[in-house]
Amino acid sequence: MLTWGVVAVLAVGVYGQRALGMALVDPERLGLRPRQVLAMVPLSILCAVTALQTLSTHGELVLDARVAGIIAATLLSWKRAPMFVVVVVAAAVTSAVRGLS
Repeated sequence: MLTWGVVAVLAVGVYGQRALGMALVDPERLGLRPRQVLAMVPLSILCAVTALQTLSTHGELVLDARVAGIIAATLLSWKRAPMFVVVVVAAAVTSAVRGLS
């Protein structure tokens, strides 16, 4: 389990890497394809962390009410719903599925 200190250190480290990359890399020297790939890296990391937190408990694969919430959030995000609506509906769906179990 992560402590808040570890989270803070990781956040500072990620921000520092981002700032250092922006300072040292000239975007004009990169081609179109590398820029497109680099633009997708944050989304890929976010998806990986979300999948890990949603589908695992104590290192084991678990399919529970959280999956229903993620599916609801995915559908609403795909339809470009406001973030507040996405979070509230995902929490409500997760809660409803847990209540039915």
